[in-house]
Amino acid sequence: MRTSTKLNKFHIFILVIAGVVLSVGSSSTEAKPYVLTCEPEWRSLVQVIGGDRVKVDSATTAQQDPHFIRAKPSLIAKARRADLLVCSGAGLESGWLPLLLERASKQIQPGQVGYLIAAEHVPLIEIPELVDRSQGDVHPEGNPHVHLDPANVELIAKLVAERLSKIDPGSSEQYQKNLEIFKNRWKTSQVKWLQLAKPLNRKNVVAFHKSFSYLFRFLNIQVIGYIEKKPGIAPSASHLATVVDTVRSGAVLGVVRTPFDPSDSSEWLSQKTGKPSVILPFTVGGAPGVSDLFLLYEYSIKALLDLLPQS
Repeated sequence: MRTSTKLNKFHIFILVIAGVVLSVGSSSTEAKPYVLTCEPEWRSLVQVIGGDRVKVDSATTAQQDPHFIRAKPSLIAKARRADLLVCSGAGLESGWLPLLLERASKQIQPGQVGYLIAAEHVPLIEIPELVDRSQGDVHPEGNPHVHLDPANVELIAKLVAERLSKIDPGSSEQYQKNLEIFKNRWKTSQVKWLQLAKPLNRKNVVAFHKSFSYLFRFLNIQVIGYIEKKPGIAPSASHLATVVDTVRSGAVLGVVRTPFDPSDSSEWLSQKTGKPSVILPFTVGGAPGVSDLFLLYEYSIKALLDLLPQS
């Protein structure tokens, strides 16, 4: 009888310990915030701020134009369990994000702490005076590609840390620590980038689309022509002829486009004018080895420097 009692107590002890382990493991898993970003640049930023305390996915890849993707069931499933959503905004995702939000979790709805739209918190450029269908695919709020201005990235990094701290207060100290490390490195890197890019100061380029406006402003590079006459509309032969004349009439380093812009008109212009064509990564993952925001800026500057005439 005593042996039976001891065994029963032993079994109870084992069951209690197992329950505690399972409970800790379960709560640990459940407490880990899940972040869904619309673009790879914000995924990279969240990874830096969140570290191993968060799980993060991006709705798009560097090879996709974020204007045009489908809200597939797999993406909707991610939105349903997201604690934080980070997107560029300013109409960039207007073709699919509203549909996604209709099926998403309550935590990432507009007005909630889990809803973070970068364009709502940073100064925008290229805000059009006139908006109508004849102007092409314009963004009434301004240029949405805000991640290519380092000052904007720092502003959003601070907001990411704040939102994660509210969602996961137990890790707030770590998020703030990660933010400070990032900010210090980011400030140092900006000085290095501007020094590296000095030969590009006030140089001219032709671009396919207004994808790099923030980067060119940061580096003081002038865009003297666009292959697209109007955003989102394929260039006509007469417009391309005008761009050729523009290139030939001034000192132009080359033709710049993103990985997802059509290559035919850029390559044609390059061959017609003898000016080199270059693909800048645009976002994290847009070129081999561009695995974070620091490498995105460094790679882009070096690719532009390669356009300079060799002495």
